[in-house]
Amino acid sequence: MQLLSRLRHFFSPSAGSSGLAEIARRTSVLETCPVQPVSPLCASDLSHPERNPFRNWESMAITIQHYALRDVVLDQPLMTLLHAGQPVSETVYVQDPEAVRALRIRPADVIRCPTFRGITASCVDHWASNYYHWVAHTVPTLHALSLTGRPVRLVLPEHMHPWQFETLDFFGLTSDEHIRLQQGRQYAFEALDYISFVNGSADFAVSELSRAAYARLRKAAGGSAVSAGRLLYIERGSSANRHVPNEAELADALEKLGFERVHPETLSLSEQIRLFSDAGMVMGMLGAGMANIAWCQPGTLVYELVPSHHINPCFAAMATQGALRYWADVFQTGAAQENHTDDAAIPLPVADILDRVRELTALLPDA
Repeated sequence: MQLLSRLRHFFSPSAGSSGLAEIARRTSVLETCPVQPVSPLCASDLSHPERNPFRNWESMAITIQHYALRDVVLDQPLMTLLHAGQPVSETVYVQDPEAVRALRIRPADVIRCPTFRGITASCVDHWASNYYHWVAHTVPTLHALSLTGRPVRLVLPEHMHPWQFETLDFFGLTSDEHIRLQQGRQYAFEALDYISFVNGSADFAVSELSRAAYARLRKAAGGSAVSAGRLLYIERGSSANRHVPNEAELADALEKLGFERVHPETLSLSEQIRLFSDAGMVMGMLGAGMANIAWCQPGTLVYELVPSHHINPCFAAMATQGALRYWADVFQTGAAQENHTDDAAIPLPVADILDRVRELTALLPDA
């Protein structure tokens, strides 16, 4: 799949002058993630299986590592580390290669961070306000850090959402000693820890550490131990990216089939966790709200609508990781180029989607 191949390259760390292993004073392997096929549904029971771009998909094999670094500088605008004045390649996440190559230490912008008695750790990428990025990159990082048994000082965004503070509470990582990054500044550290979840390298992997982190939060938030079978449709509504002109028509029709229309951005983290732990089926378009499948019980059915100009398997990986039953269909958008932001130029095929929903709901235990 040509687009998927390019997407893997797009989300891979960009070229820089050095890697983490080269500059780390100590490296610990936290986990080795094997290749795993996508969570199965019986394709013979479904019409038009060719619409699913991930029906034969396999996760990536990667190793999650914890690096103890010395004498590094964090550039806030690019959320990239520098060592010996040069960018560290494996901390570059979806950045313009030219901007990375031009990145240097700016003495007037540097803030020197005092030493800390425990671990100081970077835990966010440059899209820290995005719910998916927080769930996929930061949550497993916080889980791993909290298991070290040492005091933790986090490097966090200057502006945070309530659900981010809630996450810190759940992991017991609330502290006045955390460093809150100011726009445009650079931060010099004598010692800084970095776990490879942060650079997005596990986005297409199946990680037991991530699964354990999500299960831990589900329990802490009071999520259900057994699904209540609720049917949830994640409505994009006024989302800034990938707007679809007739989504309301689809949402109205799904409501008549028993689906609840969900706007995750209106809920606290605890409310989102409890709601999705109750789900028997979750449906939605590719987007940050779909990260809530992290809280679903094993066996929950997930149906994702994937825009033709952004065929991204991150939720196929997350569903497989959580032992969810997953199906996806591509819908044509008419967008002129492959990217993750453009709106759809043509409406959804609502009748076809509803036919698929009826096929899928027939596979639910109580159907």
